[in-house]
Amino acid sequence: MVFADGAFPESYTPTVFERLTVNLQMKGKPVNLQIWDTAGQVDYDRLRPLFYPDASVLLLCFDVTSPHSFDNVFNRWYPEVNHFCKEVPIIVVGCKTDLRKDRSLVKKLRKNRLEPVTYHRGQEMARSVGAVAYLECSALLHENVHAVFQEAAEVALSSRSRNLWRRITRSFCVVT
Repeated sequence: MVFADGAFPESYTPTVFERLTVNLQMKGKPVNLQIWDTAGQVDYDRLRPLFYPDASVLLLCFDVTSPHSFDNVFNRWYPEVNHFCKEVPIIVVGCKTDLRKDRSLVKKLRKNRLEPVTYHRGQEMARSVGAVAYLECSALLHENVHAVFQEAAEVALSSRSRNLWRRITRSFCVVT
């Protein structure tokens, strides 16, 4: 929402499937970026794969103050996207980085022998799932949000040109 609207929402509104369209300039050319925010609830496990076939890049996001959210990248989301869209590039994104400095939240995590996910652990996770990048952002503070989607657009465009080239080269048969 912050990337598309430029403002952090006042209240949390859960979504099922939300589509946002953002126009960007990439290397002086206009790019229309369509973002599909899919529901993570188990109730929507059968619907979510319907959105995967047209994906050019996947953002696997987690909350840096939630070890459970972090673990879900490897245990839940990666297996799902690897099954349905094996060839689509992945970017892992650590979100809510501003909360790493929230003393009461960190104290609460430590009471449960947990801690916020570090940048290094995020990078390791990204490598383990074969992601093309690991980025972090804070929507609340508007930090790196634009960089996340800029990277996604660049990866998507690069991926599309590679896939087009593969289709073209498969289409031709040369006999000498």
